[in-house]
Formats: sequence, structure tokens, C-alpha cells
Amino acid sequence: MHEKRMPILILDWARAVMFNEWEGKADVPGDGPFGGALALTAAMYQKRQSLLLGDMSFFAEYFGERLDSVQMPVSWLTFDSTQRVHLLDHPYLFTPASRVSYFRAINFSRMNRAYEEASSLQGRIEAIIKHGSLITELHHKNVLQDLLKVPSSKYLILSIGRETVLEDAFDQLWRREEREIMRPLKVHLGEDSGEEGFDSGGVQQEFFRLAIAEALNPDYGAFTVDDRTRMTWFQPGSLQPEWKFELLGLLMSLAVYNGLTLPITFPKAFYQKLLGEPVTELHHIADGWPDLANGLTTLLEWNERDGSVEDIFSLTYEFSASMFGQPVSRKMQPAEPEWDNGNSNDSSDNGDEHHWPQLAGRLSAEPSPSSSNPTDAPAVTSYNRDAYVSDYIRYLTTVSVAPQFAALSRGFRRCLHPKSLTLLTPPLLQSLVEGETAEDIDVSELRRAARYVGWDAGHRTVRDFWAVVRRYDPHMRRRLLEFVTASDRVPVGGVGNIQFVIQRNGEELGDKGHLPTAYTCYGTLLLPEYRDRDVLKERLSMALENARGFGFA
Repeated sequence: MHEKRMPILILDWARAVMFNEWEGKADVPGDGPFGGALALTAAMYQKRQSLLLGDMSFFAEYFGERLDSVQMPVSWLTFDSTQRVHLLDHPYLFTPASRVSYFRAINFSRMNRAYEEASSLQGRIEAIIKHGSLITELHHKNVLQDLLKVPSSKYLILSIGRETVLEDAFDQLWRREEREIMRPLKVHLGEDSGEEGFDSGGVQQEFFRLAIAEALNPDYGAFTVDDRTRMTWFQPGSLQPEWKFELLGLLMSLAVYNGLTLPITFPKAFYQKLLGEPVTELHHIADGWPDLANGLTTLLEWNERDGSVEDIFSLTYEFSASMFGQPVSRKMQPAEPEWDNGNSNDSSDNGDEHHWPQLAGRLSAEPSPSSSNPTDAPAVTSYNRDAYVSDYIRYLTTVSVAPQFAALSRGFRRCLHPKSLTLLTPPLLQSLVEGETAEDIDVSELRRAARYVGWDAGHRTVRDFWAVVRRYDPHMRRRLLEFVTASDRVPVGGVGNIQFVIQRNGEELGDKGHLPTAYTCYGTLLLPEYRDRDVLKERLSMALENARGFGFA
């Protein structure tokens, strides 16, 4: 208790000095009392685990409450001083909610700037072509409009067919200019309309749902989904070219940039790597590969009084993976000193042992002979088991998927400012990409966020609906959310940020009436006016249990 109490007292003292010396600005002195206290706090944060301090111990909400949450993070992007320090260079001082708010403010500012630049150019073009006399011939006007269509479009517009979602997305994102992808996203899904204002917002969510589902299909060959954890990871030796992984990364980047979540679940190691953090410990892989982590832990903790490591575990110094149903093993080599955890595109020739074999051309092809040579691999013993575990983690999360991850990481950074990513921790980035998997959904909060079409909140059927939902267990509440919005996850910021519309869909007809349906593109539940609560409960439950997503627009 005493060992933990002393660091807390020192941290409280440093915080008190900073509060007392603070001038009320985001840029603070790099020296003097404030700079010294800040440097001490930073050093303690780096050693927080050994000091038994949690992240919450470092929050200084006093700063966040008194700084402009919009202008401050935007000005930080261009801050450059050798004499002063910006508080956002020390993001651990701010709560997770504040950091997400700053991250989104940066994205919105960049998006708004791209929109305004295109809008301004569009106005100048119209002034020249429609109202000016500089260009009089119709042909020349049309040529000029075509030439300036890209720089003057206010939105990034994707026209996607429902049967070719990923193909259309790739075709239309390939070679897009940076100024285009920085604009607000508009999606025309299954529509031929060319109107830029067609997308209501929910269409975007539906587009990403369909695109991710196609990318995760085992037949596509880019990712695997663990049967137990349902987590996604890269397919080692994938036949898909690197440019497709880069465009998948761009799709993820567009979703985060536009404030949308994706129906995907990656292990914590994925987000650590995206943020440039090393993946070296067993607890880094425990969520994605729990059986493997448990097995490696048992290996490390094994007492040889109960038998030798060689006899009990019978392991060789190899990494094994499944490539399209074929087991592939490879002798592991020690990491080179400059190993970068796979966060850069490692295309240099570091020797064949550092590159994972790829099945050439067809799924039934045999791996190259050098990819599996058990006779060359030494046995795992009590002397090398620590190195074996470290190398196994490295091969699992880096070596076997290095080109795929590097390509996806490049795409992911296309829309996001590098400094803005330093605000995030792996769990925060995960919540921005995937949303928050709530154990339960607050029905009262969802009811406050709901909107109505064709009736109001006081209508008998609407009241019956909420009475039924309130009695649902957590599983059924998530099924309802997925049925209406195409996702059972809550966006960052809570249930209040969900688009949830209940639209009257006629009266009960025939024997108890037709089932409720949903337009997931618009977050809209189409609910008939049933004659009583019991009928509503029966029909709604039947729809949720047997019709995942039918009736989509």
C-alpha cells in the first residue's frame, strides 16, 4: 500500500503545480515550474505499470474543461515551437471521451475545409460559365465543366451496385486524389440516380456492412474468422494482391473519418500495430488467440520436475499456420535488430526465412519446399522456450502477414492525420472502428433518441412497442438494433447517436397482420399498427428471430 501511495502523492503534487502555474492556454512552457511538473508526470506515465498507476490517475480534466474542444485540437496540427509544449502532445492528461472529441474535431475540420474549397471553386465555375462572358461557346463550356468536375465536386460520391459492392468500391476508389477522399462521403447503393444529395447517412452504414461481409467471406481469401472468438485476422499467404488490402484499409479509413463503425472484430494486436505499438507479450494476443496464449503460458510456467519440456510438449522451433486448409510450418529465425514490428512495408531482401510462403496461382498448389523443413528445426527446451514464445508471437502477428498488414496500414492512414492518431490508444481506436459492444442497450436512452413517421410517441402502438422491448433480454435488444440499423453495436458516444426511426406501415391485415420489416439504410423500422400488445410482441419477436435483415431497402 505504501509503495502505491507514494507515486500517487508525487503525481498529485505535480498536478497541483501545473494547475497553479497554468496560463489558460494549450501551449505551455517547456521549462520552469510547469515544464518541470509536466516532465515529471510524463516520466511517471512511461513507468506507470511498475509504479502500479492506472491511466485514470493521470487525467487532468481541469485542462479539458477550460479549452476549446474544436479550435484547440485543430491548431495543434500546425503547432511548432522549440520553447513551448502543447498539452495534446501529452494526451494521457485527457479523458478518453475528450480525446475522441478532439480526434473527431480534427477530422471534421479537414473535411469541412475540403468541402469549402470545392464549393468555392464550384461557385467560381458557375459564375464563369453561366453568368460570365469569358466563355461563350457551349462546347467549350462543357469541356471546362468536365475538366473541373473532380476539383469542384463537394462530395466523395460512390455509386455501388448491391451485387458488386466490393468491386465497385475498389473501381471507384482506385487512384482517387487526396482532396477527393477528404470530402464528405455520399453513397448511392443500388440506385442509378446521380443526385449528390441522395444518401441519407444510413446508406453509408449499409454499404460498409455489405463491403465488409464480402471482404470477410472465406472464399475471398483475404481474412480468416476464428470459429471460437469470431475475430478477424489476415490470411497468411493470401493470394489477394497488396493493392486490394490497401483499398480495404482505405475503406476502413473512410468509415472512421466519416464517423461510421464497421461490423468487424479484430484482436487488440491489430490496433496496437496500427498505432505503431509493439506486439510482444502473451496478453497482447490473449483475446484473439486464447487457446494459443494459454498453451504458451503453460509452456513458460512448466516445472521440469514434472518432466522435461522436450518430452512433455514435443515442440520444434517452428511456426505453423493454416493456408486455405493446408497446414504450413516454417522454421523460425531470430528477429533482426532493426525489426519494425511490421508497421512499414518491408520489401527488402532479409533472407527467405523472414518471408512467409505464398501459394502460387491456385489454392491446391503446394508450398515451396523451403517453407517447411521440420528436420532443420531444433527442439524447444527449457533454455530456449522464452525465445520460442517471443518469436512465435512475432511470426503470428507480423512475419506471416507482413505484406498484407503493411498495405492495409497504408490505406488506413490515407484519410487520417498522423498527429490525430497519437491521441488514441488501441482500445479507443478499436471503439472508433468497431463501435462499442454493449452488454445491454439502455431502452430509455434509445427511446429518447427515436423519431417517428406517420404517428407520434404517444400513439398506442408506439407505447406497446416500447413496453415489449423493455421486457426483452439483452440478446433480443441487440437483435432489434441489428434488425433496424444493420449493426448490433453502439457507436462511440452512446445509444443517443443511433439513428432509430419507427415508421407506421399500415394497419393489421388478415390473421394478425404482416411482420415488421426494416430499411437498414435509413435506420427505420416499418411497424404495422397491430390491434393489441400481444400481437405486436408475437409478430416482432418472429421477425427478429427468423428474418435477419429482410425488407432492406
